[in-house]
Amino acid sequence: MSRPLGELSVGRFGEVLAAKGPGPAAGSSAAVTASLAAGLATKVAKATADREAVEELDLLRARALRLADDDVEAYAGFLEARKKPGGGPAAAEAIVQVPSDVVTVAVRVAELAALLAESGPDALTGDAVTAVFLAAAAAEAAAMLVGANIADAGELADPRVEDVEERAGRARALAERLV
Repeated sequence: MSRPLGELSVGRFGEVLAAKGPGPAAGSSAAVTASLAAGLATKVAKATADREAVEELDLLRARALRLADDDVEAYAGFLEARKKPGGGPAAAEAIVQVPSDVVTVAVRVAELAALLAESGPDALTGDAVTAVFLAAAAAEAAAMLVGANIADAGELADPRVEDVEERAGRARALAERLV
């Protein structure tokens, strides 16, 4: 995939996801979902004239889209490194770090969106709540991938799994609070 995922139409992104092969896949989907959540939250922040939230959410949205591409690259590098003697520990680290970074972005989006759901205009509450739900789902998915990728890399116990699960749980708690 030579074009950044963020430049694809939604329809084309769905086609690329459905294609046979290693990527983009779950990690990229989680990152794109975090980006969509940030976009919805930005809509609400703009309506409240919260410039700081708009700026932060714009940065988070862009970061999430970069992470979608980073995920594809990291997984391709991991698959290539596994073919070589030694298995490439650095490549294995990348397939753990990228989804961990997605968790970080998604949790922050959920936090900002939850604040906006409570203080934003009533007409946009649905957008803010949906942003929290999407961000929480992205965080949960990415946290699961951290654990799966650590297992794929041959690790048995790694404290990063508990860390990302705890952080994703914060986003889930924000979503549950809004139900």
